[in-house]
Amino acid sequence: MSHPKLKQLSTAEQLFDAGKLDEALELFNDWNQFEGLNFQQKHYFKFLKSLILTYQHKGEELNELGEQIFQEGQKFNEKLQSFDGLIFIITGLGLSNKFNEALKRIEQAETLLESFPSISEKELSIRKLRINVRKAWVNLFLGNIDLTEKYLKEPLSSHKELSITVETVWAHLLMAHLLILIKGNYELANQHTKKALSLAKQIKFNHYWIGFCNVSFGAINTAICEYDIALNYNMKSLAIFKEINNNWYIANLLNNIGYIYFNKGEYDLALKYMEEGLLLWEQYEDKTNILDSLIYVALQKGDIECAQRYFNRLEKIYNQKKDKNLEILYQYNKALMLKRSSRIRDKAKTEELLKHVIETENISLELKINSHIHLCDLLLAEYRINNNNEVLDEINHYTAQLLTIAEKSRAFLVFSETFILQAKLALLNFDVKSARRLLNQAQKIAETYGIKRLAKQISHEHDELIKKQNIWENLKASNVSLSERWKLAGLKEQMDNLVRKRRFEVPEISDEEPVLLLILSEGGTPLFSHSFIEEKSYESHLFGGFLTTIDYFIREIFSEGLDRAIFGEYTLLLKSTPPFFISYIFKGDSYHALQKLNYFIDHIQKQGDIWQNLLGYFKINQTVYLKDIPLLDSLITETFITKRAAFSEL
Repeated sequence: MSHPKLKQLSTAEQLFDAGKLDEALELFNDWNQFEGLNFQQKHYFKFLKSLILTYQHKGEELNELGEQIFQEGQKFNEKLQSFDGLIFIITGLGLSNKFNEALKRIEQAETLLESFPSISEKELSIRKLRINVRKAWVNLFLGNIDLTEKYLKEPLSSHKELSITVETVWAHLLMAHLLILIKGNYELANQHTKKALSLAKQIKFNHYWIGFCNVSFGAINTAICEYDIALNYNMKSLAIFKEINNNWYIANLLNNIGYIYFNKGEYDLALKYMEEGLLLWEQYEDKTNILDSLIYVALQKGDIECAQRYFNRLEKIYNQKKDKNLEILYQYNKALMLKRSSRIRDKAKTEELLKHVIETENISLELKINSHIHLCDLLLAEYRINNNNEVLDEINHYTAQLLTIAEKSRAFLVFSETFILQAKLALLNFDVKSARRLLNQAQKIAETYGIKRLAKQISHEHDELIKKQNIWENLKASNVSLSERWKLAGLKEQMDNLVRKRRFEVPEISDEEPVLLLILSEGGTPLFSHSFIEEKSYESHLFGGFLTTIDYFIREIFSEGLDRAIFGEYTLLLKSTPPFFISYIFKGDSYHALQKLNYFIDHIQKQGDIWQNLLGYFKINQTVYLKDIPLLDSLITETFITKRAAFSEL
């Protein structure tokens, strides 16, 4: 280690570990530094240089260096070095979006690995790990999801047997990526990202991976509409990638941040970050997606001149390339530009272009979703003017298609919001029952996929609709005009939410006041009751009324897919948990009450003693009292009394 050149290279290694990648790379780029070093020392420092090129997203340079490392290994019959060279070639090809070429090189690496002479089991496992993670990465981007999951299975558990490496961190982030974009399982994606961050903090040269973890956290929170949290993670990641000079990630993050500001309704900041990102995208081949985003934001801001400038740039690229996919993107944006016009011929052309995009096969599902949304918006405006049932039929047709595509593409925000739109369309025809059923479906989707802000809004809206049910029935009898129904249903606001991807306002939701908890047979016979009201005479009067209401609820309401009803000043929630119905009666907002009821139902089934005892009493048709199942008493207290503050934070 006294060799002066070796000291210089060791300094480069320290700079790399400190996150000063440009300074480290400058030293590694001086090949004179490698003179006099032995073969293993040269290989190690070239390995570090390859990592820097990876972390700066310099795919072509990495590919060249990998080829050099591979050829040197072949020349001196150093198979481990040849293998490492192939690993960097594969990575470089992937970073350059040449995934099919990367697959061929993976096959070459696997063949080489099979020809290794005597090598320790640990070293062999590490090399297999490197291959499997890259196979998962390549297949994920090629859309081979089953293969991605297959190749991630072993790497996700490898840190238990092997030392923690870059690949173990990467494996968890790839799984998080798959869960976010393909599965829509944001909770599990969050767990994998947390694990990746924990592992990343234990390895050297970890700035890139910590930045990558923040990207993943940002994507999760963007998906569930927690935009302030997402913004914080993206800003953290941006600072890291600026520090290590990864322009590709910086450009992507600037676009992400712009998108978040757009969703927050802060259009000036959205344009600022996206325009800054566009300057960096100039060095990359494909600028069309960022131009598409800029056109959209400028149009929603109402800056037609700005939108036109970016559309002209997109049009110029289209005229130069005449690419089929680019043609569809161009036609979509042309439709958006024409949609702003008040002229009938422009509206007709917009409709024609959007329908053409929708009918085109093998295009991105996101583009299909956005085209459906804008077409529905256009048709709704037409329907409001002429009240033509043929137009309404078209709207219903395209909203049904939108639901199918949104579910297929795991676009759960749009999926839920489209059910809300359908609910408001049902109200135009005074179909309150269908509207409530659709709101119920929308809330289930929002809750299932962690979009809590939207779930709260829907629950509040559902409560308000129940309170206004008599108003809608009176309006139906009075034959009120379409414009008045339109306004009362809130159709314009809901369509704006879809078109503008607007951040929804979360209503202030207070804790409910618990009144009564009931467990009944599916036939409606009470098995267990617990009153939260101290005055017994009052309790007895209410109990009889609630039983009558529940009987009606089971027969008339629950069969329609609804979960709540109003009983004077009280709200009644009902859930089916075969062979029981479980009901919670309370005063106030439904949102937290529903969370508590779900929690209670989940835990009586998890706690075997409670569940088995309930089934036992049910079989002999005997009423259950708290003294019979002491654990039930503590669960009720925990859920509906002591845990109230925790549920209020949801």
